[in-house]
Amino acid sequence: MEEKIEFEGYISAFLLLVMIIVAFVNVVSRYLFHMSLAFTEEIEVAFFVWVTFLGIGIAFKKGSHLAMVFIRDRLPIRKHLIILGQVLSLVLFIIVLYLTAKYVYLDMTIYHSRTMALGIPMWIYTIGMPIISILIIFRIAQKIKEVGGSD
Repeated sequence: MEEKIEFEGYISAFLLLVMIIVAFVNVVSRYLFHMSLAFTEEIEVAFFVWVTFLGIGIAFKKGSHLAMVFIRDRLPIRKHLIILGQVLSLVLFIIVLYLTAKYVYLDMTIYHSRTMALGIPMWIYTIGMPIISILIIFRIAQKIKEVGGSD
């Protein structure tokens, strides 16, 4: 069966492509002009976090996140343990969503932090975390429904 690539995969691939191009330009700049482009690190770190979060969503969608399968698969309550793990993951990402959204809100309204190299508002880099957390919560809920519905 051919596996369909979800949009998270396309977004991740695009972000990785941007990261590769930015890193390559920085390396060429250092080699040819003997100067480093400081802003490239900001972009790469922010996109790395976003790609990591997107990868978490993909793993939950495919059911390939970390689990102690050796033990879980040998117990008679396998389905219940899977659902318990999913529910705990759901709680974790609800907390992540709350905390990252609060951070973005505070940065937009009170702190007004700016990045060191580009001087753009910091919330532009961090806004991806609560948005992708919503996607992860959706993927976990899908998996809970899928596992709970199967016998």
